[in-house]
Amino acid sequence: EMLASLSVLDEKKSRLLQITRDGVVDDAELEDFVAIQKELEQISMAVEALQIWSERMIAEGKIDVKKYRTLMK
Repeated sequence: EMLASLSVLDEKKSRLLQITRDGVVDDAELEDFVAIQKELEQISMAVEALQIWSERMIAEGKIDVKKYRTLMK
């Protein structure tokens, strides 16, 4: 789900740059802007789910904590 959202967002990044260039979201840009915001929201939820999954894997001993912490530095 996160990869799909990232793929869609990657396609829309130039549109996001166009919309935000002048610092104003006008009526013609609003629909695209809201769609992009929704994609960002989905990505944010997927990232949170991944963080919870990672914490569970650590708690269950399925990830080497020492290696994990070393790589996270």
